[in-house]
Amino acid sequence: MQPEGPYRFTHALGGSPVGKAWAAIDEQGRFVTVAVLDATVAATAGWREAFSGAADLLAQSADPTPYTYADFSAAAPWVAYSADVGPGAEKLFRALGVDYTPAPTSAPPTSAPPAVSAPPVSAPPQPVSGGPPAPWAVQAAPIPSQLVSAAPHPISGVPASPAAVTSSPPAVPTPTSGPGGDAFASPVRRIAPSAPKPQRTGLWIGIAALVLVVLAGAGGVALWKGSGGEDTPTVTASGSTLGPPPLPTAPPQAPGIEPPKPGAWPTQWPKYNERDEVQTLTDLDGVGFPVKLPMDWKCALAARADGFIKYNCGNNAPGEQMIGGELIVRSCPAPCNEQWQNAMRAVEEAWGAQWVRSGQHASYAEQIIEANGTKRHGLVVVAYVRSGEAGMIDRQVVVRMTSPVEGAYQLRRFASYIRDVTVF
Repeated sequence: MQPEGPYRFTHALGGSPVGKAWAAIDEQGRFVTVAVLDATVAATAGWREAFSGAADLLAQSADPTPYTYADFSAAAPWVAYSADVGPGAEKLFRALGVDYTPAPTSAPPTSAPPAVSAPPVSAPPQPVSGGPPAPWAVQAAPIPSQLVSAAPHPISGVPASPAAVTSSPPAVPTPTSGPGGDAFASPVRRIAPSAPKPQRTGLWIGIAALVLVVLAGAGGVALWKGSGGEDTPTVTASGSTLGPPPLPTAPPQAPGIEPPKPGAWPTQWPKYNERDEVQTLTDLDGVGFPVKLPMDWKCALAARADGFIKYNCGNNAPGEQMIGGELIVRSCPAPCNEQWQNAMRAVEEAWGAQWVRSGQHASYAEQIIEANGTKRHGLVVVAYVRSGEAGMIDRQVVVRMTSPVEGAYQLRRFASYIRDVTVF
């Protein structure tokens, strides 16, 4: 029995632990490449969203790779690319950050991929210009006379089952600035949150596009690690090509619940006053605004790259009394519209808390978390702000911090200051 769908699959172009890239021909005889996510992987929380998000971001990059059709709701989601745009299916898997192995060019065709549902009748395929098919569409494998109903066989050196796949989705790309650019930027390490509560699993839904974070440390301890006098910041070298800033390359352990519920900035949160012993840092490179801190806090550079800066800010108290976390400023690709803002927020670690809309371009989330049997308060704020003379929204500001439960007011006070100084 042939798979359902508008394409006649000819042979596998390559594979990964999460799916395969296929060469195919549409109903009008045009060559396409199709990325098919394994159904078992798609059933794992976050992978379907990561797959669709990667496709959307590739389509909107500065050097776009648009797809002609996609069905992200199918049991085995798929995305089809015209052969004219290049090896689109391969680009998608590489954009996901998983290992991808091209099929040997001399290999005979393998069996057909999982069933692909047909696209809507109201949206006919985009025409493809004439001419001979591109090598990534045909390779050396002949076109079989009919499709085979068996499940895909493994490609040499590539696992066909998702057994090696973790329960979390991989990275989603940030668009590059020109042809030949790397779809990924340098990974940046983050603080590690505590493991989400069991009832929070499966809440990562409704995300149109994802950009993902690297988690630090085994076991996930939701404590900011203070920088002692001898500590040296971990600095990520800037790339040689300019473009959108590096975005996280691994999934959050417990992202916030999407979409944000309606709300407003909590007016009852405390603010700094004249009695508070504070310091104002005006020389934090790459931040672009003064940072006011309690006197026993300091900020240490943690990572930087083009359009990206991260500082660890907090006190130096031992163990459970640590207060603080990350202050991140990252360029938002132009135009920094709602889709980009949602995509970038969707991958920030939020301990499984519900996002709350606190303005047109900002959201926050709070959660009581556990670290080594101790309860702590977690607060994360994601906002988009203006910079430069043009006054356009073009930067993302992230504050993600933890404290003892009774110290939550210090996190809220710092977040309120950042809100006032950046005007979000």
